[in-house]
Amino acid sequence: MHTDGGAVYMWRKWREACGFGVVRSMSRRARSPDNARAEGFFGTLKCDFFKDRDLTGVPFDEFSRLIGEYIEWYRNDKLKKDQGWKTTREYREERGHTA
Repeated sequence: MHTDGGAVYMWRKWREACGFGVVRSMSRRARSPDNARAEGFFGTLKCDFFKDRDLTGVPFDEFSRLIGEYIEWYRNDKLKKDQGWKTTREYREERGHTA
């Protein structure tokens, strides 16, 4: 999990998540561009996945499955303006990269 601050690491649920193998990642102080791609992805995740969705009481394994489905959709089906309205998979394949 990537965050730009350390407060999340004091959260009880964070410690529980670590038991499932979640690894922390944190930018240097006042250096959000350290991981601009991750910051951009998580901003999109907030808009696409969390908006208007109540995950109260959802067990961690179910939450993990839902996030996995979102990531598959993001890679394989979401059209992105900066990629010429192509999916990430199409964009990468056109350039000879594996998706």
